[in-house]
Amino acid sequence: MEKRSLKVVNSGMSPDTFSILVSAFRRHAALRSVPEDAGGYSAVVYTDTSLSGGRYVIEAGPNVAVIRGESDLSLFAGLGRFLDESSFDGEGGFEPFTGVIDFTPAKPLRGMYFATHFHNFYHDAPIEKVYEVIEDLALRGCNTLFVWFDMHHFASMDDPGAEELTERLRAMLKYANRIGIAGAFTMLANEAFSSSPESLRAEWTAQNGYTKAPGDHFHVEICPSKPGGVREILAERRAMLERFADLDIRYVSYWPYDQGGCTCEKCSPWGANGFLRLLPPFNDLIKEFWPKAGIILSTWYFDRFHPGEWAAFYPHMTDGTLSGVEYVMSFFFNGDMPGILREKGIPDGIKLVDFPEISMYSCSPWGGFGASALPAFLDRTNAQTGSLYCGGYPYSEGIFEDVNKYLTLTYYSGRYPNAADAVRSYVRYEFCVFGAALDELTGAILRSEKTLARKRVGTGPVRYEIADPEDAGHIYSVFCKYNALLPEKITKGWKFRLWYLRAVIDRELVSCDGIPLRSEIAQRAMRELCDIYSAGDSTKSWVKPPLGI
Repeated sequence: MEKRSLKVVNSGMSPDTFSILVSAFRRHAALRSVPEDAGGYSAVVYTDTSLSGGRYVIEAGPNVAVIRGESDLSLFAGLGRFLDESSFDGEGGFEPFTGVIDFTPAKPLRGMYFATHFHNFYHDAPIEKVYEVIEDLALRGCNTLFVWFDMHHFASMDDPGAEELTERLRAMLKYANRIGIAGAFTMLANEAFSSSPESLRAEWTAQNGYTKAPGDHFHVEICPSKPGGVREILAERRAMLERFADLDIRYVSYWPYDQGGCTCEKCSPWGANGFLRLLPPFNDLIKEFWPKAGIILSTWYFDRFHPGEWAAFYPHMTDGTLSGVEYVMSFFFNGDMPGILREKGIPDGIKLVDFPEISMYSCSPWGGFGASALPAFLDRTNAQTGSLYCGGYPYSEGIFEDVNKYLTLTYYSGRYPNAADAVRSYVRYEFCVFGAALDELTGAILRSEKTLARKRVGTGPVRYEIADPEDAGHIYSVFCKYNALLPEKITKGWKFRLWYLRAVIDRELVSCDGIPLRSEIAQRAMRELCDIYSAGDSTKSWVKPPLGI
């Protein structure tokens, strides 16, 4: 493959956004040892106001590619697509894509949710590293960044911890806004500060039709059925919203559970009662801060604690209760829909958005053993219910599931409706491989889903039992082979390294009866994972490699 330079040229993109685009491009080019030179290949980017719907057009010849996009953000996606379709050998060799691509994303909402808690990567990593993840998402066509300010940790917004989290979330959202990615907030309907008045607190025990208590209830949530409850909920929420009022927030999601809810007689069942009574004042409050923001109503964990909650909610989808709601959010694991929806279908006029699980499914600690991919699980779910959605916000706990980010965004764009094809495209670009190497590495990642599921057994020394370890040896041999063959910049980059470390740790677990403490090799690999994740003493065990146990 010919060694040649590559340069991005601005022909009308806003200077600030272009500076970020160039920074992201240079990072990708440097990883592949491709120099930037005005005398080599040029990718010219400019906005074209005649385009709409996130559309971009690539017209690429042997020496120059012209990329037109509806907006600056569309140009990120267009350049990302050009790079994806081009060929790199990781050692400076570059073969540009030639031809025409005229592409409009299939779905309007192509988001990602960053869980900023438990001192995970998004919570504690250097903010510049988080910026790089945001840039990569933009190159893949992401157009919304979803975050949550978890109030229960803090007595008020003046709490030092609250101020620290505020600044971190603001930094992420402001950076995303500079690229053109809209911000989105999720908010639990009745969440509150730790200082919430005890006399107004919600009930949380299994009663009034609840077969079990709502999960992760922190017992500081407020009951809207108590006199003064709604006023207190809105006052505490207002205090939080004021800190973010200057940002571009396009959507706000109104959430029932994990945390949250009230099981008292007047609120039950929460999803079809107290939760919905709070919706109008919540909507009014949001419009004060962001008049054009769309409201997304989540149905997360309906029926999990109170059987029949979906059935009780269903009539409210058409009786005017959801007036002002732009989307209803749901996620049907493996495409398994509630009985009421299977029986009666999605009511006319209701638009759904997805909230797929890409981080936690099948394995704990999440990311604790390195990279994870869920192509079969996500394909099953998408095949059954993907056509119902207008897009979505995959739930991300960190960078270990980067391939899942890529493939869910291709579902939303319509580029790759099949996960295996998306994984193959990811491997080709990120690891700079072709032919047999591409086949082997793609196959290993697809097979890794079978070796991901594991459970913790015992108390100490802890044993991690892999449910189906049969392919662990093969996956290990493939990643060891290409760890030796691929350019060092590729193998030392975190996207490959997380896969290599996963292969090493899984092989060690198989050989040492699942007990990490019996393998110094596994312990060393887990220490490296902690460094990559910026995981430290404060990091919770469920988002951290099980080092030393």
